Amino acid sequence: MKDSNFTFLQTTYPDLFTLGELAEKLISIDPNSSLTKSRLFAEKLTALIWSFEELDTTDETQVYKINKLYNEEIIPEIIKDFLHLIRKSGNRATHTGNSSKEEALFVLKKLFKLSTWFYETYENVQLSEINYNEPTGISTDNEIDELNSKLQSLEEQVLSYKDKITALNSSSSSKQGRRKRSISVASLIDLNEDETRIMLIDPALRKAGWECDTHTLNFRTHRTMPAKGHNMAIAEWQCGNIRADYALFIGTTLYGIVEAKRFSADISTNLHQSKIYSCTIEEQDGIVLLGNWSGNKVPFLFSTNGRQYLEQIKTKSGIWFADTRKPTKKSEPIRDWYSPEGLEELYERDIDEVNQRLMTSSYDYLTESSGLNLYDYQINAIKAIEQKIINGGDDKKALLVMATGTGKTRTAIGLSYRLIKSNRFKRILFLTDRRLLAEQAFGDFKDKRVEDFNTFTEIYKVSSLKDVLPDVEARLHFATVQGLVRRLFYNNDENEKSLSIDSYDCIIVDEAHRGYNLDRELDDDDLSFRDQDDYVSQYKRVIEYFDAHIIGLTATPALHTTQIFGAPVFTYSYREAVIDNRLVDHEPPYLIKTKLSEEGIVWKQGERPKAYDPETNSIEELAELEDELHIEVEQFNKRVITPNFNRTVIKALVQHIDPEGEGKTLIFAVRDSHADMIVDMLFEEYEAIGLDVHRDAIRKITGNVYDPLELTRLFRNEKYPNIAVTVDLLTTGVDIPQITNLVFMRRVNSRILFEQMLGRATRKCDEIGKEYFQIYDAVGVYDALKGFSQMQTVSNPSFSFKQLIDEFDHIDNDTRKKRQIEQIIAKLQRKKRDLTDDKLDQFVRLSEGNTPEDFIHKLRKEDITSSIERIRRTSELWDFLDERIYRPKTQLPI
Repeated sequence: MKDSNFTFLQTTYPDLFTLGELAEKLISIDPNSSLTKSRLFAEKLTALIWSFEELDTTDETQVYKINKLYNEEIIPEIIKDFLHLIRKSGNRATHTGNSSKEEALFVLKKLFKLSTWFYETYENVQLSEINYNEPTGISTDNEIDELNSKLQSLEEQVLSYKDKITALNSSSSSKQGRRKRSISVASLIDLNEDETRIMLIDPALRKAGWECDTHTLNFRTHRTMPAKGHNMAIAEWQCGNIRADYALFIGTTLYGIVEAKRFSADISTNLHQSKIYSCTIEEQDGIVLLGNWSGNKVPFLFSTNGRQYLEQIKTKSGIWFADTRKPTKKSEPIRDWYSPEGLEELYERDIDEVNQRLMTSSYDYLTESSGLNLYDYQINAIKAIEQKIINGGDDKKALLVMATGTGKTRTAIGLSYRLIKSNRFKRILFLTDRRLLAEQAFGDFKDKRVEDFNTFTEIYKVSSLKDVLPDVEARLHFATVQGLVRRLFYNNDENEKSLSIDSYDCIIVDEAHRGYNLDRELDDDDLSFRDQDDYVSQYKRVIEYFDAHIIGLTATPALHTTQIFGAPVFTYSYREAVIDNRLVDHEPPYLIKTKLSEEGIVWKQGERPKAYDPETNSIEELAELEDELHIEVEQFNKRVITPNFNRTVIKALVQHIDPEGEGKTLIFAVRDSHADMIVDMLFEEYEAIGLDVHRDAIRKITGNVYDPLELTRLFRNEKYPNIAVTVDLLTTGVDIPQITNLVFMRRVNSRILFEQMLGRATRKCDEIGKEYFQIYDAVGVYDALKGFSQMQTVSNPSFSFKQLIDEFDHIDNDTRKKRQIEQIIAKLQRKKRDLTDDKLDQFVRLSEGNTPEDFIHKLRKEDITSSIERIRRTSELWDFLDERIYRPKTQLPI
């Protein structure tokens, strides 16, 4: 036998060289052992990359390492495919022992390409043009024994790459250069069409549920025919005088034709070749053709080169798909293969019929007391989403923006029920990024009645967060982003059934704004993300993987939210909700002044966005505002943790917050240890003023406590805890209406996070007579971010009705006049709660015979001039209401 093809590795990587040489020498006498050595070579190479890239040293499986290296863009797609091919072939050789020399040689050639890529990438040298030479001759047992002995000796030596690792990671430019080199070297690797089919397309079709093997399930070479009870992708199917690369049969019925291209070739995005196959295919015994659509005898056409879809190279990647039944619908890229069940369902479903059923169905049951009892704005939100689904064409994304506390989940329940009841969708995925939010939403679907006193889960089967895959009959499935990223892109269990692109045809994304940097306390431990960009990238990969309509729900759209979902189809703001008496207003904040809070917030030069217009109380292009406002908070928050600062603030708080009251308090801390400090000091300071506080009244609720879900449940449903201290866990999506006090003991530089924090207290709670909520600001965050937030005080209690009405004399434009009317309405919404018995009768008399609700309704529906005239001629009413003006509160004495 000539010198090994792996000689270039001999000096720097002797163990890899020896394994490569062994794999070559074994190929003619023991193909199974050759494949096993190739697999070991690939595992050692992967481990080297893992070390060179300074990844964590957790003992993960080879499949996990390969997927992580690919998903973190360390190895290119074709290198990932090589590693998986070698791994699978080696496993098969070990378990079955019947691998062929042809397979071993096929793998050995890919191992050679893999090793040259590795060497050029990490040694930063360009190998002279070397081609793989097939091993010749037969090796002797002595040669094999000698190489095995050499390998064992090398394994006993400790090869140190410490200096190399330091050099490889000495600077960011060094890493970036390596990434570019890796891509450049990999781009020169090509696969012919046969290799593409064997390595990439066959496995992908099998993963989706098709029986597929280019060499054995082949019409040309084996006269393979479809069979009842089998879902087969038969290679080289005869279509007149030419052959289609694959024909997809469900039983004996032909559903699809596939055109396969070589790995580097452009894909026929108009599926021209597939259409030729579809038109020239002929009827024959043993197969069923479904129809004829303008000459096409196959409903579904596909074209692919085996590469994963990338928007930047759309004509060179993905699987392009066309439905010949719809001649006006353009072909489109899909992320993976339909399952046989999904393709059959796609054929059977009549979209026009179910859209008509959805359009003509009544909304009445959603407003009835025996159901969800939705408000008009929630019905309008549902109608807007449905119109986008029906009339949106190829645009399958919609964004719904509703202020925190206005019932997004209840709206989502009504929407989901209508979509499933009309059979517009077969299965909806309800996606969150926290177990806590998924569990809470599942509880709402389980408890809230939708029609005739029945809940969603009593009418339809639902799969919960605990179900890795949805039940075959489930119409709704709850999952987290992290869980799906792992299942789709980091799956370690090859025996586990995978999710096909047709697993869901609708996805509802709760808290669709997520991805801001400061929200670190994700309590789903399935997977972590490097940073915001990584989270958004993976989250986008998840929702775009499925062939589904995607509906985003949020109160606070960020830039990436609208980039993914588009402009909102419906918006219901905090201000509207307060004016409609659906949310409570907040008082101007109590400012707990300390030296630290008076230092102000430093903005990076030139980066303060000018978005808020105080005249209109609106933010122009709010969804386009970058989330991060670049406030320098890290150093400030470190100083917040000092005992003196916290002691000063807490001494003030205990004078105003009742630990036994009906209203609950939520305190935002910097980090877990800071939360512990706050809890301890609260107990100490309450004791110092003579209050004996129950030991469960004040609790820390973070991701680090035992059973945070149970503690959150107690905070929501029980008397204790009454005061909760959190970091990020309770900042978003958690509904606890009894919260009447928010305490800021940390700064944030995220507009979204700040509004989510405020949103924890906006919900009404008539059971405790909640009229408004209070903010205690010890760090100056409210003033710093109020210029970027829509969540302003709607009706300032410092102003009387008379003052607001007198200001009409000085307002000369309709926009400001409308805003003034809205402030009066908001103030009246708050005041009307105190109108009982004789006071209510007096209101009716002074308001020209109107109840408070009727009076407010008229002010809202009349034009601006008529509303102002009504306000002026009922002057005695405002004098009466001003008798109980709120005392302005701006600063706590310390």
